[in-house]
Formats: sequence, structure tokens, C-alpha cells
Amino acid sequence: MMGTQNISDTGLRARTNTALHSLQHPGSRMYQRGVSLATVMDLGGRHFGPNVCEKNNDALSFPTDKYDIFISHTWRTGRIAKYAALLYYTSLFPAVCAGLAAGILAFALRVHGILPPFGISEGPKSAEVSELVPFSMWCLVIGGCTSFAILVMWARLFDLAESIRSTKVSYFFDRLSINQGDAELKQAGIDSIGAYLRNSDSMLVLWAPDYFTRLWCVFELAVFLEKSTNAEFKSLLQNSYAEMRQASVGAMLDLRRNSPPTEMNNEETVPARIAVATSAHKTRHETPDRKLIIIPVQIGVFCMASLVIGFVVLLLGPVMEFLHRDLGYTFWSLAFFGGCVAICRFCRRYSQDRLELDKQIAQVTVSQADCNFPQDREFIKAVITWLYSETLNEIEGIAAFEHVLHSRVQQNVDKILGSRLHVPWRLTIVCMFL
Repeated sequence: MMGTQNISDTGLRARTNTALHSLQHPGSRMYQRGVSLATVMDLGGRHFGPNVCEKNNDALSFPTDKYDIFISHTWRTGRIAKYAALLYYTSLFPAVCAGLAAGILAFALRVHGILPPFGISEGPKSAEVSELVPFSMWCLVIGGCTSFAILVMWARLFDLAESIRSTKVSYFFDRLSINQGDAELKQAGIDSIGAYLRNSDSMLVLWAPDYFTRLWCVFELAVFLEKSTNAEFKSLLQNSYAEMRQASVGAMLDLRRNSPPTEMNNEETVPARIAVATSAHKTRHETPDRKLIIIPVQIGVFCMASLVIGFVVLLLGPVMEFLHRDLGYTFWSLAFFGGCVAICRFCRRYSQDRLELDKQIAQVTVSQADCNFPQDREFIKAVITWLYSETLNEIEGIAAFEHVLHSRVQQNVDKILGSRLHVPWRLTIVCMFL
């Protein structure tokens, strides 16, 4: 038993040292591979399926120096929900713009007589029929079909535009960016997730109620948000005043305004206070390059469902009126009632999920998060300790980790999603478009 424990400890130590080396030397990227948006969205997000196993990752990915977007998700969430959330985030706005442009074009063509009216037939009743089928049917059909086509094909069109411009937007998607066929390369990729996060410009979280119950997901968030490590803090203290002077002008002014004379004259505390003030000054006056985007998957599901159902209802309404006016009245009444019930249920569900998200952020801890393998938990705790504790004290490091998670993640959520009654702007353009 003692020999087995020693082997386990040696393996954990070697694994941790490898991961820390990748964090300290981000230039070493043997296994860093990215994927395009079109690959992630392929066939309705088939790679999010639980039973998909890609053997040839090199055919679907490409070498990259950095990641533009790191996709973070949990495999406990369904494939369709995550695909809908990605459509909501990446394709909704261009799809709505294209649909509106196509609808306006259809209106202009109908006004000039290029497009024939719907339902017009030869005979004396043509005028009556023309009143029953409005001109807007062409706008609805062409605009709606264009919008859905762009919604589904936008990733491919975006990929085509990138190939023409010889540029590539690189996404990190765990199943495709980490080699799945070679056990050694797969483990190396898993152990390098922290380095991948540090080398990512933004992070897209596909949030579901299970997200914060997974230790790896919590780890990804905290590593991405960790910017001012102890090593960076030490380097600030070691810089000469002459080197820091230009970057710290605004910080010194803030420091003098907010500090008593006794602390300003204390030679021992001034360097540290300058470093902290400089960091705060930069945070206030510079736009950060690294962005955290949290998208509840239920928003994507509701948005896509609203587009499809709303389009079908608006399309069938005039047809029902054309068949029989009373039938049209009944149809619109049922559609209105059903729409109100669906919206109320969504608002209730979204409010509950939003409350659950805030609750999870406030209460999540390393000890309570689930992890399938005990060695992974020890590995994550070791990396957290190195990142967040200058003295490499595990309790201190995990406490600092959880503080960052509770405070900064909540700030990002409030900034992106607003209050529980706040309606995201993408949902408002869906309603306006319909």
C-alpha cells in the first residue's frame, strides 16, 4: 500500500510540474490546436453529443498561437441546448439583419409588380381574394426563409470569409482541440488547459444549472480570470521607480488623493501601494482584452423556439383567414393565448435559473464541486495553490481562488445579463423581427 501511494504521489507531482511548466512557458505549444466555428457548429453541433468520438483530430483542427474564444461547457448539458446557445450568440444578429434586408427587397419587388400577389386567381372574385391575402406575405416568406438560412449557414459563411482573407478565428473546444486518439497526448492536453486559458482572448461559458457543480468548469473560470499572479506582483515590486514612473502617473495621483501623509512617507509600504494602485488605475482606465461571456443555454433554446414557432404562426395566420375569416379569428386567439403562456413560463424559468446562477456563484467551493477522478481533484488543487498562493499554502490558495470566483464572476454576470428582470438585447431583436 505504501508503495502504491508513493507511485501515486510521484505521478501527481510529475503531472503537476508539467502543467506548471506550461503555465510558466506559454511559448511552448506543441499540442495547441484550434478549430473553426463551422467545425464546432457542424451538423447541429454533433460534436457536443455524448457518444461522438473523433479519432482523427488533426483533420478537424489546426495549429494556432492563441485562442480567440475558449468554449467552456459541461457534458451533462444536452447537445441541442448548447447548439441553440451558440446560434443565439454567433448567428442571431446577422440572421436577423439579412432577413430584414430580404423582406425589404421583397416589398420593393412586390410594389413594382415584379412579384405577383399571393392567392390571386383569374375571375371576378380576385379583388376579394387580394384583400384576404396581404402584400406582407412575400416579405414574411422571403425574409423569414433568408433569416433561417443565414442562421444555420452563418458559421460556414464566416469560415469562407476567413479563408478568403487568409485569417482564422481560433476556438478551443475540448473534444476537438485535445487529441482523443493518443492517451499520452490526451493527458498532456488536459493538463495544459490552464495554459490554453491563459492564452485565450475571451471565454464563452455555456451555462446550465450543472455547470458550477463540476470542478473542472470552476477551475477553468478561475484560471481565466486570474490576471495578477504573485509572480507579476513581484515583478512590479522589483521594477525601478524610473521604469514605473510613466505607467504610474495616474496611480500616484490616486494614491496621493486617497492616502494620509503618514502612509505616503512610509518607505516600506510605498512600493507595494504603487503596484496595487497602478493595477487598479489600469483596470479603471483601460478596456480589458480578455472577456468573459456567460450565456445561459435556456436563452438560446427559447430564442430559437420563438423564431421557429413565431414564423409558423405568422405564416399560417393569413392562410387561415384566406380559408375562412372566422377560422382566422379562432387561430389568432389561440396563438395569442399560447404565446402568452409560453412567455410567462419562460420568464419564470429564466428568473429561477438566474437566481440559481447567483446562488451557485456565491456558494460554490472546491470541496463541494464534483470530480470524477480523485487524482484530478488533487491536481487541480495543486495548480490553484501555485496560482493563488505566494507561500504555496493550499488553504490560502484555495481561499483566494474562491474569492476571485465569488466576486469577479458575479461582476461579469451582472454586467452581461443584468438583473433577473433584465431582457438580453438579442431577445428583444427577435421579438422586433417577428
